[in-house]
Amino acid sequence: MSKTYAEALKWASLLLTKDGIDPDGARYVLMTRADFTPSQLILHRQDLMPETRWQQFQQDVERLRQFEPAQYIVGVAPFFGELFKVTPAVLIPRFETEELVAWAAEEQRTAQTGLDLGTGSGAIGLTLARKLPQTTMTLSDVSPEALAVAKQNAKEQQVAVQFTVSDLFAALPARYDFVVTNLPYIAPEETPVMDQSTLRYEPKLALFAGHHGLAVFEQFVAALPQHLTAGGAAYLEFGYRQEPALRELFAKQLPQAQVTFRRDMADHPRMAKLQF
Repeated sequence: MSKTYAEALKWASLLLTKDGIDPDGARYVLMTRADFTPSQLILHRQDLMPETRWQQFQQDVERLRQFEPAQYIVGVAPFFGELFKVTPAVLIPRFETEELVAWAAEEQRTAQTGLDLGTGSGAIGLTLARKLPQTTMTLSDVSPEALAVAKQNAKEQQVAVQFTVSDLFAALPARYDFVVTNLPYIAPEETPVMDQSTLRYEPKLALFAGHHGLAVFEQFVAALPQHLTAGGAAYLEFGYRQEPALRELFAKQLPQAQVTFRRDMADHPRMAKLQF
């Protein structure tokens, strides 16, 4: 027997909370399946759900109970006001990364060329392409499966960009006015304290890096100067405990760069800019 939307959410919340799982995922899948805004959900909270939707919701909640991310269940994730297709081939875009994109968009209004390195779903590069229409954006990833998702998002959003399969800069001979990247930065030894949904379902290739999470940063900074134009800049996201190690790495490997660190809205050090 079907339930009202309010009853369904209460049922899901009790079940997921008992399992130690954030019940917000249930609200997200319900709203996405129903194509509701938060206001519409409030408006319809006492409406009886169609039986097929109630059956689907029960199936979705069972998947949530297995720690499957809500965004993978419905196949989309929000980023900067757009919905991006996501699959387990790509990381789920995080709200914190919007701050990195906003920083680059604010400073690169006259840039002619930009690179989203390790694009995943394309959230960073496609957003920048919309915000910086004068810029030719290239989106690259080492994973062809990830790049296929980014290509689908570009097609659905009708954004013109260039795509390249590349392991960091290996297949990217050009120089760019700016690079934005969210590199793998989680140390393998951190797995015991990681969120189970991330650990079980998101692509490990995009999450983990050796040498205490710094290995990919080390490769990146070694090649970066050869891939930026004069006066170019790189914008990076990193783990909130990594600032001291990155300061040391940048000072050692890129003494010619002007380095700026920024904190996110939660006041954690999470972003850096390297200006040449």
